[in-house]
Amino acid sequence: MCYVAITISPGSSNILKGGIVMFGFRKDKTIGKRGEDLPLPHEGLPDSLRPSGLCPRCGKQSSFENVGSLPVTYDSSYVVHPGGEHELTLIDRVSSLVCRHCSQGIVVIEEEWVGDSPAKQQKHGGTVTWRGIHWWPLPESNLSTDIPKNIADVFCEASMSLFANCPRASAVMSRRTLEAITVDKGETAGTLADRLLNLTKRGILLSTLSDWVKEVRLIGNVGAHFDPIQTVTVDDAKQLLSFVRELLKYLYDLPAELKRKRSPSTPYTDT
Repeated sequence: MCYVAITISPGSSNILKGGIVMFGFRKDKTIGKRGEDLPLPHEGLPDSLRPSGLCPRCGKQSSFENVGSLPVTYDSSYVVHPGGEHELTLIDRVSSLVCRHCSQGIVVIEEEWVGDSPAKQQKHGGTVTWRGIHWWPLPESNLSTDIPKNIADVFCEASMSLFANCPRASAVMSRRTLEAITVDKGETAGTLADRLLNLTKRGILLSTLSDWVKEVRLIGNVGAHFDPIQTVTVDDAKQLLSFVRELLKYLYDLPAELKRKRSPSTPYTDT
């Protein structure tokens, strides 16, 4: 799948669908169907601060309703209320958010922020917000059965590592996902670079995808070998994971979907 940068006029929007850019009129909506305020667009995962984004369950961009929170970690300080009661202060809590698209709940571990830093750092004052640090179910773990299980397992491990705040480990497992793909496509000899080049020559990978795969391979190598200068950031690992996910869609999901459309009786399941 190839992404193309296009400049859009203010009166229109672009939607990327199956590798095809489709155009339509933009509708700026701030109120939902039930009269609720819609949150600002957010490409990440939802939390109490930004109750919108990618749903880990259905994989769709959606808004979320916060149905409640419970304490997890208390600070050593406390608040004294006017009546004299003492209340321990929180630094972590768990919140349940319900996706308005699939109507299923997700769990978010959130930490308290004051201003632009976590409250536990006690830097300065500011607005108190709650921001997600862990999510359940794990994002990018709901893969279709069109992807071979051994490849899906490795990819899910890359996802788990990323959302456990281990970007190096995630980068390495994304590279291992590529290795598993080359084996599945019949390339078992030589370096990973050689295998990917052979897949391009055989027409399995487009040349544009092959160029992107080289970047994934290089970041994976950085993650595998200790170098205090060359680090893998969380953003690096996120971009890497997103690309490998798109590659899985291109090589497995889309061909299988096309085959099912040509043979409607073929069953389909999600894991």
